[in-house]
Amino acid sequence: MIPSILKENWKPIALLLLAGLLLWGVHHNGYESGQFDTNQAWNIKWAERDGKDLLELAGRQEQARAEEQRRQNEINQVTADAQTQLDKARLDAANAQSAADKLQLTIANIRRQLAASETSKLSAIANASATRANSGILLADVLSKSVERNQQLATTADEWRVNSLACERSYDSISTAK
Repeated sequence: MIPSILKENWKPIALLLLAGLLLWGVHHNGYESGQFDTNQAWNIKWAERDGKDLLELAGRQEQARAEEQRRQNEINQVTADAQTQLDKARLDAANAQSAADKLQLTIANIRRQLAASETSKLSAIANASATRANSGILLADVLSKSVERNQQLATTADEWRVNSLACERSYDSISTAK
């Protein structure tokens, strides 16, 4: 029975099958085309967004590089200024050392003069003056040691001051965004 129906109606059945396949093909092609168009539109939007993100990232990186360069330049300037101040402090210390050396020489001369003046006097007067001479020599020694120590302290204080101010300027230059 079925084969006889197929034999008699094969043309309309084939036409129906062919029409069904054709409709399915048109529908499927339209669906795929729509899906492709939708995907294409989203791909374009994503590509635009990715390009914009890359441009923003490049801009932020450039700003960060510029800020880092600015900070480094400021630190370099602070370091150079501190070195100049240290050199000046060392020159002042050398000048102070020269003055101290002259003072030490003067003290040594006074010490020699006191010692020489006491040996030439009479022994009775010499005993009374010896105490004064020894006091003068002792005072000259104390003054000499005091000058040396004051020089050391002044040199150290100058260096610490210059270094601490340089450190403070370096911190200020990198901690404040401009």
